[in-house]
Amino acid sequence: MLRVAVAILGLATAALTQSLAAQQRAPDSVTAAGVLRASTAVNSVFVDRTHDGAFVGVGDWASYLMARLGVIPIPPDLRIRVTGDTAKVIMASRLGDLPWEARRALGPLVRMFPAETEVAGEISLSRVAREVVRFRLETVRMNGVPLPDPLVQSALFDVGRQYPALTKSGRDLFVEIPRDALVVLESGGVRLIGPPRAPNN
Repeated sequence: MLRVAVAILGLATAALTQSLAAQQRAPDSVTAAGVLRASTAVNSVFVDRTHDGAFVGVGDWASYLMARLGVIPIPPDLRIRVTGDTAKVIMASRLGDLPWEARRALGPLVRMFPAETEVAGEISLSRVAREVVRFRLETVRMNGVPLPDPLVQSALFDVGRQYPALTKSGRDLFVEIPRDALVVLESGGVRLIGPPRAPNN
């Protein structure tokens, strides 16, 4: 009986390990092609209304947001890894792999750390009006350690001045969507849901 129990426990552990491995997604990338794919999805759901909804991979969505900020074209050698779940989007890279423009925008915040330092930004999504959603940089981590908010805030004020699409704080990007439409974070991406269709007369 003990052997049977051990065997069952072993099989259950193996199944759980395989299940967890299957749920883990490899990081997506920020690319110029991602801007096109995300823009096509946005247009089909929110503009042309040819689809009721669409799923956009988190890397493509991050690419789309960067294009909204004015980063056009997306550099082909941009090494930013993007992951996401139902609570947040995480964009990560090594400081040394960030483009010179990004390092300049972050100013003294990055000059304090060596090039091999891992930097990650955690971005939340919230609805602030019937036609507006907000993406907000909640936390910046260096090698997994959250930076003090006053330090982050002082650096992001400069970012806000350089990118007019952001708020003055440099932390918030507001995106207009159709009334009663939805943008929802999911594991590995973003779900776009168009507004309810008017009933046929």
